[in-house]
Amino acid sequence: MAKLRYCERVHTHFPVVFAGEAYVGEGTVLNVSVPGCAIHSRRRVKPGSYLMMRMLVPDAISPLRVGLAKVRWCEGRRFGVEFIQMPGEDQVCLGRLVKKEVPVALPPQSSSWQGAHF
Repeated sequence: MAKLRYCERVHTHFPVVFAGEAYVGEGTVLNVSVPGCAIHSRRRVKPGSYLMMRMLVPDAISPLRVGLAKVRWCEGRRFGVEFIQMPGEDQVCLGRLVKKEVPVALPPQSSSWQGAHF
């Protein structure tokens, strides 16, 4: 059965640094959406643990900061997190990143609009 998602995910490949209660790790963000992301890392984490994160998004002036994220699932060296606390300006940047990368399906053109000039 396929999992239903309420938000689009963008496939990515950029670095992330994260810290748990007693460790620091680094990895690669594999996909991202507004509510969370999937990460590949050599550092193993446990579902239910909490992390602070810095995502090094290409072309960004500074890393995207996640003050608090919860690990929701783990599969081998991959895990998924839900963003719980993120500064407002970083939320805006994340929203722009996701919106820019997700293709928008345009409605089919109606024959009545084909000759219109604006």
